[in-house]
Amino acid sequence: MRILIISAHQAFRQQVQAACLRFGNAAVSLRTAETMGQGIELALQFEAQLVFLDLTRNHEAGMLTLEQLANVRNRLVAVSADKMGTDLMARAIRTGAGEVLLQPVMDEEVFAIIEKAMHMQSEQAIIQPARTGKSVMCFSSKGGVGKTSLSCNIAIGLAKLYGEASVALIDANIQAPNVAPMLDLRPQRWLKDAVAEYKRLDNQLLSDFMTLHEQSGVHVLAHNTNDPLGVDYTEDQLTKILLVSKGAFKWTVVDTFPLLSSLNLSLMDLCDEIVLVTEAVVPSLRSAKHNLDILQQAGYGEKRIRVVLNRYTDFQGNITPDLCAEALAWPIDSIIPYDVHATIATNTGRAYSQMYPDRRITAAVNQLVAKIAGSEMEPEVSETVFERYARQFKNWMDI
Repeated sequence: MRILIISAHQAFRQQVQAACLRFGNAAVSLRTAETMGQGIELALQFEAQLVFLDLTRNHEAGMLTLEQLANVRNRLVAVSADKMGTDLMARAIRTGAGEVLLQPVMDEEVFAIIEKAMHMQSEQAIIQPARTGKSVMCFSSKGGVGKTSLSCNIAIGLAKLYGEASVALIDANIQAPNVAPMLDLRPQRWLKDAVAEYKRLDNQLLSDFMTLHEQSGVHVLAHNTNDPLGVDYTEDQLTKILLVSKGAFKWTVVDTFPLLSSLNLSLMDLCDEIVLVTEAVVPSLRSAKHNLDILQQAGYGEKRIRVVLNRYTDFQGNITPDLCAEALAWPIDSIIPYDVHATIATNTGRAYSQMYPDRRITAAVNQLVAKIAGSEMEPEVSETVFERYARQFKNWMDI
């Protein structure tokens, strides 16, 4: 019996895992996931026959996850929560839950659920849904650190690796959206249109709401800069949009607003990686340290968070990357150097990785994209003085 346990709470995972291992009527194979997004992906890879889904942390994201997990023949999904009220229980059962596991966890109840799952199995193989894509979120609770610019260039870098129509970019900055002007886009449909239709949203409808960035092939779900607060957004609406995008594209990049809120946390639950953007200045580092402390308390670990030091320069008196890592008590995954050409590109509505492909800032972003994608790129070769001046002259001449 292949069993998957999805919960942000380590105690719940350990209790259910221990009970499953004490089940003596059949051999069990166990996997665990800390987030909804990881759980959906692992359920597919592992072909889980029984899933224990903990709804305690986020009911809305849990319901959307339950809907996907239960859409597989012969799979039993058992839901649980620290406070399983009648309304939540009824809603979970209507969504597709086959069993309810009360907390605190009792071995006998886990055994009964496993036995039910065994009876559900037939000779026919489980029919798996279409493979879901991966997603990465760029986040910082401090504005002005270059988060949106990095989101755009990461999306374009992923499109270079995976080809056109394989990458989506969602502007979920619901207070100060900037993706559309940064890429010089003039969308006809917006994020608010997808929100309005979220209950019937599917791959085709989501694509209809997106704008193609023709230079890269990235599909952008933009947010209206003229009316950013014109529509109220809820966690279930934005998480539904992200889930549909993960089913339609190989990669989805999410740009967020600078606030560590429940809305952003619900999106993080469905993201495979979180890129925490900061700068080598004290206010930015203090903000990043606070973000890391909160995210660790919420159950996010080093495997899912990449700290990126953006716009770094090594002038005398600046904080070095080693000191930044020491202050954050977290490793610096990537360093993106400061380059005035990034500002020039932004002001012209172009991504710097496309406008200046030979500059070090582009090479650094490409290395970050390779890490995110799990691919290997050749290490950057040190330049001679002559080669550096030749590259700078070429960029200055725009040739």
